[in-house]
Amino acid sequence: MNHALKKIKARLSFTEILYLIFFISLICAFRAVTSICTGLILAAGIIQHKPSLKSLFSRDPGTQFAAGCILYFLLQIISLFYTHHMPDAWNDIRLKSGLVFLPLAIICSGYMNWESIQRLLFYYCVLLFAASFFLLCMALNEYLQTHSIPSFFYHALVSPFRYHAVYFSILVFVALVFLLENLISGNTVFNKLIIVSLVVFFSFVLLLLASKLVISVYLVYLIYFLIIRAKRNKPVRFLAYGAILLITSLSVYALLERNPVSDRFRDIVHGNINLVQRDRFSPSVYFNGVQFRLLEWKFVPEILNENHGWWTGVSAGDAQTLLNQKYLSKKMYTGAPGRVGHGYLEYNTHSQFLESLLQNGIPGLLIFILICFSLLKIAWQSKKRFVSLTILLLLVYAFIESLFQEQYGIVIFCFFPLFITQDYREKPIINLKS
Repeated sequence: MNHALKKIKARLSFTEILYLIFFISLICAFRAVTSICTGLILAAGIIQHKPSLKSLFSRDPGTQFAAGCILYFLLQIISLFYTHHMPDAWNDIRLKSGLVFLPLAIICSGYMNWESIQRLLFYYCVLLFAASFFLLCMALNEYLQTHSIPSFFYHALVSPFRYHAVYFSILVFVALVFLLENLISGNTVFNKLIIVSLVVFFSFVLLLLASKLVISVYLVYLIYFLIIRAKRNKPVRFLAYGAILLITSLSVYALLERNPVSDRFRDIVHGNINLVQRDRFSPSVYFNGVQFRLLEWKFVPEILNENHGWWTGVSAGDAQTLLNQKYLSKKMYTGAPGRVGHGYLEYNTHSQFLESLLQNGIPGLLIFILICFSLLKIAWQSKKRFVSLTILLLLVYAFIESLFQEQYGIVIFCFFPLFITQDYREKPIINLKS
């Protein structure tokens, strides 16, 4: 195996080395390094491949995705002419510049073959394992000092990287699907024992990250994976069906028992949905994730009506200010003297569809829908579960979270769909088992 690894290392190109640095920055949340690597990948691609303007306007869904992102960014530029909060608008433009540079960087870096993509995803899994192991060690150290069980869960687990737990869980999900799909295909980059060990480890980490959406999608996929294994490999049929029964039983048991993960699932099923119909609340009222998102679907049309903004939006610079004013007018909790935090103040719409409509009106929503449609075309043309599941998760998450309001929301949304579909031809891959 060491000989094979040395062979891979010797064949890494300059662009692939940049991708490895990009992976490290993505996993460890080195935000400045991520931006610098994006620029370097773009510059290296332009110098090495000299892409023509014609190639950037092809009918390929990847270039259509990039074009949609650029159009979306241009709307943010246009909104500068009618915003009332110029500093916030410029900060939003700085943030959303990734919508332009990241897709162009991947497209201009040249289409890699499947062997190169496999090689880089192999390193991605190794780097993610190292980072996850480090986070578990930090959580253990925190627990030994404070005896606080929550140190192992959700945002607390990834706090050393100042990461968002759901974004990190998406990184883990990508690694898990990549590894399991290699098992299904039989074209394993790792020794099978290594793959199974990594799958068990990453599954454990995913559980600790406690993302309701990602865990749910992964469990459905894992059961589907085991059914496929049972149908294709008769000797492991009973083992696969036994694993399905075990996973189902453990999932039910975990949900019934009180723990930090089950508490997050219980939170969404408790609470009166009719609460959102009220015109006023009190600071003591708590909204779970479902209730709060339903409120946003009520607040955004109200704000657009009040500001006559259905066709222009209220601009990215004014959107959060108007949302804060809405929270204040509804008497929602906005913090208490002597306590850390500002309650619901600064909470965005928690849906990129809603955020696009609020900031840029109907044109912004339509362009974002076109971006999502191009992702669906990418998934359809790839005809690969790895691609389809990654894109499906990102699209569902975009419906319940404002991805473009965070740097790593933009990075994850733009990077993975384009990177893993640069060249998905079936080719012999590197064997690391010897």
